[in-house]
Amino acid sequence: MRISIIKKQFRRFYFISPLLIIVLLSGCGAKSPGLMSAKIYLGLVPPDYDKATEQLHIALEQDSTSAEAHFLLGKIYAEKKVYKEMIEEFRKVERFQLKSKYSAEMSETKNEKWIESVNSGIGCGKKGKAASRYKTDLMTDFSKYSVYKDSLRALASGVENAQRFAWDSYLKFEEAKLGIEFLEESLGRKAREMYQVALLIDSTRYEPYLNLGAEFAREEELQTALQYYEKAYQLKPDDSGVMTGYATCLVSANKFDQALVIYEKIIQRDPQNVNALFNLSTIYMEKGDHEKVIETYSKIISIDPEYKDAYFNRGLLHLSKAQDRISVLVAYKDSLDQSPGDRELLSRYEVAKEEFERLFIKTESDFQKAAEIDPVDGEAHFHLGLLYIGKAQTYNPMLSAYRDSLERRPNDKQLLGRANIAREKQKEYFYKAETSFQQTLKLVPDDLEILKYLGFSLLSQDKWQESSNVLERLVELTPNDKETWGYLSIVYARLGKKDKAKEALEKSRQ
Repeated sequence: MRISIIKKQFRRFYFISPLLIIVLLSGCGAKSPGLMSAKIYLGLVPPDYDKATEQLHIALEQDSTSAEAHFLLGKIYAEKKVYKEMIEEFRKVERFQLKSKYSAEMSETKNEKWIESVNSGIGCGKKGKAASRYKTDLMTDFSKYSVYKDSLRALASGVENAQRFAWDSYLKFEEAKLGIEFLEESLGRKAREMYQVALLIDSTRYEPYLNLGAEFAREEELQTALQYYEKAYQLKPDDSGVMTGYATCLVSANKFDQALVIYEKIIQRDPQNVNALFNLSTIYMEKGDHEKVIETYSKIISIDPEYKDAYFNRGLLHLSKAQDRISVLVAYKDSLDQSPGDRELLSRYEVAKEEFERLFIKTESDFQKAAEIDPVDGEAHFHLGLLYIGKAQTYNPMLSAYRDSLERRPNDKQLLGRANIAREKQKEYFYKAETSFQQTLKLVPDDLEILKYLGFSLLSQDKWQESSNVLERLVELTPNDKETWGYLSIVYARLGKKDKAKEALEKSRQ
């Protein structure tokens, strides 16, 4: 959290002619020639600060307790941006003249230079962040670097020496990246220096501590960042920007209990603060309190019905629970096969099945809403696909039981009909999974995990040729993936490609 640019009012020396200064000083009976000369040099347009400084040092050799000489030196150092020396001289003024007539002007000068330092730090910080964003953009998409983009066009057009041009452009890109990184580091360092100057001028104001915390947090120097945030919090414990920055840094440093206290304070002051609530959910997640996490996501959604990440993350939690229920259902079904008359076991199975159905509906709704809010979010579509595969696989125990029964009663048409209905229902969910993975693949082409799930979904619907096309594409990208070769062996066998099926089976076992 950064403070806004602070307006400043400049105060300058009032200049009169050197001749008039001499007359005035003579009339006042001034005793120090050095002080008189310094005032003359300060009265020039522009002022000669170096000569004035020399004369003031001469004056202080004669009278080291001269409050006026120290005051003028402090003013000169302020103009020359030598802030440590400025502070030292102003302190001497206060020491030698307890009720100094210069107090108001010194206070105004310090405030002016404090504002100037903080604003300079903010400006450098903003430029540093802009450089960082630009570097990230380039690293994410090289085509944003025009020289590299031109080289790609040359390659595509078959221009002579295009490969050499492409390589040279890549080297230039690396040089540009190094330059951006150097600029980013330099601006960050300068920002921190200016905030330190502000603290030197006035260490009782919280803004430099807050901004230093943000700068060090951005550099991932979390312990140093926390020291500054803690000081800002001590000085301004009720400021929302201070609390948010401090709490966020505490979370990054895995200090969840401390962060929890501050976030609860933020939310107590502002119950509608969805960003604070979202960060609070992160803490609950780290502490393993999943019910609190879901409760917090639900509260966020009640405040902001378009908060996509709340839907998606809540969907992830529901999905995890749903997958756990699937494992329980499979275990209960296996036990029921061994003890078909166990009523207590059957009751537990029915309860687990109802729990899964409720979780399925909640999970599907959350992922669908996340995808609706952000149609290009591949993660929402992908996890919908996983949910549908899980749902489809809940039919496996039932279908297995039907197959066993049909082996004993192959002519039982009623039994066969029920088995076919269950199989078609299972295929519906595999088709939904296929649709979700196809949508994800449009957004993230050639993703290996998505390709594998898509191939499996097609295989599970008996779409042998389509599955073959996807799985063959996958083994081109990952030739040593045993699981994919295993799927391919099944597909080839179904397509009547016996030699290929045998070869794929062997590769799945290597």
